[in-house]
Amino acid sequence: MLHILLILVIFISRRGIERIMLRVLQVIGKMDRAGAETIIMNIYRNIDRSKVQFDFMVFSSEKGDYDDEILQLGGNIYRMTAFKGYNYFRLCEEFRKFFEKYPYKVVHGHIGSLAPAYLKAAKKRGAYTIAHSHATKSNRKLENFIFNIFSYRVRYIANYFFACSKQAGIDRFGNKIINSERFEVVNNAIDSEKYKYTLERHEKLKKKYGLENKLIIGHVGRFSPEKNHKFVIDVFEEIYIKDKKSILMLAGRGIEEESIKKYVSEKCLEKQVMFLGVRNDIPDLMNLFDVFLFPSFYEGLGIVGIEAQAAGLPCFFSEYIPDEAVVTKHVWKQSLKKGASKWADEIIKIISGFQRENSKSNIVKAGYDIENIANELQCFYLNKVGENKDI
Repeated sequence: MLHILLILVIFISRRGIERIMLRVLQVIGKMDRAGAETIIMNIYRNIDRSKVQFDFMVFSSEKGDYDDEILQLGGNIYRMTAFKGYNYFRLCEEFRKFFEKYPYKVVHGHIGSLAPAYLKAAKKRGAYTIAHSHATKSNRKLENFIFNIFSYRVRYIANYFFACSKQAGIDRFGNKIINSERFEVVNNAIDSEKYKYTLERHEKLKKKYGLENKLIIGHVGRFSPEKNHKFVIDVFEEIYIKDKKSILMLAGRGIEEESIKKYVSEKCLEKQVMFLGVRNDIPDLMNLFDVFLFPSFYEGLGIVGIEAQAAGLPCFFSEYIPDEAVVTKHVWKQSLKKGASKWADEIIKIISGFQRENSKSNIVKAGYDIENIANELQCFYLNKVGENKDI
């Protein structure tokens, strides 16, 4: 009899937890190791998953870098048809059927061309909908034009709007929404403890890779046009001319990787440039580097810039990195118009007397530490469910 009662108590407890737990659907292209995806995972690891659990809608049949971890953390992954433009209406029908079958209470859309379609379908089934911008406008007019054709309507559909910076919000949602009570900047938070710099850690990593006497220039980012990899190579080439002990380490992958490798080969720098691929040890890489280059043409915020600062690195940003991404005194913003040679001269001048230090307190003070952001977002989800009369 006691055994039966115990089983009954466990069953009731589990059912109670299931009723209490809020499952939030995160919608994004594919869960690879990239900026927005890494931010989502940072939050996912740090929320109280007995209260809020994440599921994911993705638009790829291929396995994402984070898929295994998502499943281990208790999330579900739903794979939709990849968006090709011409199949827009087919996807609209898929969304309608999906939300009829899975009536989520909260849908968090990491804004893309399909955001109006899936958020509208979710809202019709009573969901509280969030549109989240992770990027400012591209410098390519055609790309912006096409994106706006599909995504503009999200301004009139979503219940609430997030962006990683004020400019990312203005570019995607417009000033009216940015100045309303339905908008909030959500900082791209990191686990600052993992990036904490010590001289011992730095020297140990250099020894591990056999780079004790090298000046390591580092860059982390997807190989795509906005990251400006050719300029990274050009700057490094100028540094190498002046310091033959320098090397360049590039972490990431993407559509431009092969063309950048060819560019490196044309400059006869194959032995000085290391292509690291996708990595799961970014905190160690940031502690290994001596300098961080970030000359992007545009960024919503640039989480890798925050990570680099958390590791105490001297950071060299282009003028297109938002001011919100500058959280320590060790960031130097320069115009790309100055050219690679001037950038290299400035880098060499600054690092000659640079004293690296632990910058964790700066990250926490600036509001980029993951514990606080995860807790705030968790409370937001739970509170909005309570307020949403449609649910």
